[in-house]
Amino acid sequence: MKYLVPVLLLIIIVLVAVLAFSAGKSGFSVTKLETPTPTDSSQLSTSETPTPTQENTRKVTGGGILSFPKYEITVPASWQDSKESGGMDDEKITLTKGSYKIAITQGGFGGAVCLYPGDADMEGPSVRYDTFKELTTQSGDLFRRSWTGEELTSSGFGICHKSQYGWGAPTNYGHISFITPGAKTKAMLEEMDSILTSLRKIN
Repeated sequence: MKYLVPVLLLIIIVLVAVLAFSAGKSGFSVTKLETPTPTDSSQLSTSETPTPTQENTRKVTGGGILSFPKYEITVPASWQDSKESGGMDDEKITLTKGSYKIAITQGGFGGAVCLYPGDADMEGPSVRYDTFKELTTQSGDLFRRSWTGEELTSSGFGICHKSQYGWGAPTNYGHISFITPGAKTKAMLEEMDSILTSLRKIN
């Protein structure tokens, strides 16, 4: 009996060795799982809403007249653009879609203070508005599209620029005007606002 346990252990060891040898002979193997290769992120597709591309917008450049800077503005393909100049000291860029127009004029002209509800009257040229919508350009300039009365039936809009002296016109890009039909749509005004905020100073 005293040799029974060592003999059993020896038999077990021999059986394990025989089984291991047999498994090797029969081609049994463990397949190593490969680490997935990182996928190039540029090949991934996403469901995000696409941003405007060069195919549906274009850049219109102008400016550099007198003390005004050169600029570029991004315009949807559905808009037309034209340039007028009477000489070295004036330039007018007009962006048009149907009865809607954005005009940017640089030249020699005076300015005016833009006044809003709560502002005191001032001496000198000024214009007063009831309501406004603030817009920030690509260059960080702060504008107010300003009007009196109902937005969709107002007679016109003034574009005022914030400087160290307060709100006034013209803007630092020149005189900017929104020309619209009598009956306007909210979608078209938002499209015009989007065009205006794409303004960027260039060298």
